[in-house]
Amino acid sequence: MRTTAKSYPHSYQARAGAELELRRRQATAARDAKYQADPEGYARDVLGVQWWHKQGAIARSLITPPYRTLVKACHNVGKTHLGGGLVNWFFDSFSPSITLTTAPTARQVRALLWKEVRQQRKGRGGFPGPKMPRLEWGEHYFAHGFTATDGEAFQGHHGRNMFFLFDEAVGVDPVFWETTESMFAGEGHAWLAIFNPTDTSSQAYAEEESGGWHVISLSVLEHPNIAAELAGLPPPFPSAIRLARVDTLVRKWCRPIDGPQHKISDIEWPPQSGKWWRPGPIAESRLLGRWPSQATNSVWSDGLWQAVSSLILPQPDSPIEIGCDVARFGDDYTAIHVRRGPTSLHHESVNGWSTSETAGRLKALAGQYGQPIGMDPKKVLIKIDDDGVGGGVVDKAEGYAFVGLSGSETAIDAEGYPNRRSELWFAVAERAERGALSLAHLPLETLRELKRQAMAPTWKPDSAGRRVVEPKDVTKKRIKRSPDDMDALNLAYAPIVARKVEGVHLGVWRRR
Repeated sequence: MRTTAKSYPHSYQARAGAELELRRRQATAARDAKYQADPEGYARDVLGVQWWHKQGAIARSLITPPYRTLVKACHNVGKTHLGGGLVNWFFDSFSPSITLTTAPTARQVRALLWKEVRQQRKGRGGFPGPKMPRLEWGEHYFAHGFTATDGEAFQGHHGRNMFFLFDEAVGVDPVFWETTESMFAGEGHAWLAIFNPTDTSSQAYAEEESGGWHVISLSVLEHPNIAAELAGLPPPFPSAIRLARVDTLVRKWCRPIDGPQHKISDIEWPPQSGKWWRPGPIAESRLLGRWPSQATNSVWSDGLWQAVSSLILPQPDSPIEIGCDVARFGDDYTAIHVRRGPTSLHHESVNGWSTSETAGRLKALAGQYGQPIGMDPKKVLIKIDDDGVGGGVVDKAEGYAFVGLSGSETAIDAEGYPNRRSELWFAVAERAERGALSLAHLPLETLRELKRQAMAPTWKPDSAGRRVVEPKDVTKKRIKRSPDDMDALNLAYAPIVARKVEGVHLGVWRRR
């Protein structure tokens, strides 16, 4: 029996309609391709929405190396709205493309993120069925939402343009992170993980520690609605967090602190009121977008690091001091940190230097930072970890104030710490809590790596109740890099016992 198109009108019409729709879509995609490098412009011109400044920063980060971003978000600041907008942006602007989203529950996929996708499209089409978490214009051109229960269904996709979005990512199983890592290829791809930072045992926390991500925090205190309402103005985003709600939650989830006793990680509320509050774990994650400090046995907390990374301190009339952690093994780094008073001015690390090259670089930095303030470079105190090959650097002082410091030595506070290294880790963190440490002048990339190392080491009390920071080798196994950069920072701020080095009087450092 001969078949004709008339014999199967529905199939023929469907194919014809699909081909017409695809041609229309290709024309639209060519128009929207200009937004590949301008997601904020797409949101404004196509979706008709305005993102606040942090939402815009998140969107821009996805088109900036390494093209993947962790967003630690508090509640009700527009993270799901942003996620829906970004799904639409990538689908419309990159043709063809594949977008894969996931969240822990079906409700989070369908009723939250993909509801936003649908509402923002405003009839632009692409949905193959009612309430389906899917957009498609062809076999290799689609966006699809998965529930985070079957990692295997998520894998095996490959394309030149791919976008991965993890919503409520703290609850996303590690298998999804692993399968996405196998598909992610850098430029042309983008990966966004948005979550409320509640669980430091999650894969999201491990990813932040591992490095290789943009990391952005969203706090209710920086939302435009709060600033506007404090100034007596109407909120620019009425459906997002509001001033009265923030005030209620601060009083519910934080405890008041006497002004003189507040730490740099505490919050002043209302702003400029002189009233200080110490956030509990719920407030840290759900209000401030940071990992709860009470949930870890790390020396540093997320909130403390955020504070010192933006703190600007007055420049005191203080000398330059330098810390240097010398590489002990082939894959370790020699790290150097320069500070003046409470302010860090410079940090660098390099692999493969000889002891002579390291000594020469330290002398050059002493001149570079000492001379502009009228300081003799040979009197710049340079503290060097001499537990390993650092002793070879100290031996090349040649009149410069090189001081060897061993982390295994007895601590100055021998009742509080079993060794000098543990003492230094806590001393610098406690200096930060007093508001006497500023890292704000260091480049963003440097801060990211320093934070990764600062948050990694754990500590525990020994049999005498003293605080012991885990050995470097243990940390290295976990984060795949020795925390040399943080050890250099700690050395730069290390106190020394009174003695003289080549005629230079030194403050409070002691050797056995």
